[in-house]
Amino acid sequence: MTDLDDTAPAEPFFSAETRTALAEASRKLAERLQAHTDALLAMTGEEEQAGLYEQNAALEELVEDWNEAVFEHTGTAPLLLDDSVDDEDEDDVEEDHVISVVSRFDLRVVDLDALLDAGRAAQERHPAELDESGELDPVDSAEQAIYEISREVGEAWFELPGVEMVAGARAYVVPELPFEALDADAEDVVTELIAPNGVATHAETWA
Repeated sequence: MTDLDDTAPAEPFFSAETRTALAEASRKLAERLQAHTDALLAMTGEEEQAGLYEQNAALEELVEDWNEAVFEHTGTAPLLLDDSVDDEDEDDVEEDHVISVVSRFDLRVVDLDALLDAGRAAQERHPAELDESGELDPVDSAEQAIYEISREVGEAWFELPGVEMVAGARAYVVPELPFEALDADAEDVVTELIAPNGVATHAETWA
């Protein structure tokens, strides 16, 4: 009895159970890897990003299972996967949930006088800060009138006097990490008005 105890392995590695588990994990990983490759090769554009992330997540889960099965069988892990996320890190990730909303509206002016009158009335009700001359910017262009109305009531693209919409679109995007926020102080803010890389979860269009 003592001799048998002395020769018993200190760790349950290389057992029949762990061998079977590793074989099964390897089989599932091989099948998923082939399915992942087939799915990626069939994709033709960025509009399929959502499907790509689903494929990546499914593959990642099986890679982790396979890595764990190798460790259970041999006591070593071939891949150094970082799965040690403490509660504080998880809270940080949940709190830093960013959604980017990007929109564009093309408008056609059909009655400039009506638009200018509405813009001037909006400026009188909600004047902006005065410039260095101490005077308000004159509302003498369609752009200035739309700006003044938008300052007062928000995005009133469907109700602007003297204006009809040519087309409009809005996209809701969950950005990829690392995320670089829009630079509101950029010298040319127009260059910041693009959708970040990520998953477009919803979209609206008007025409």
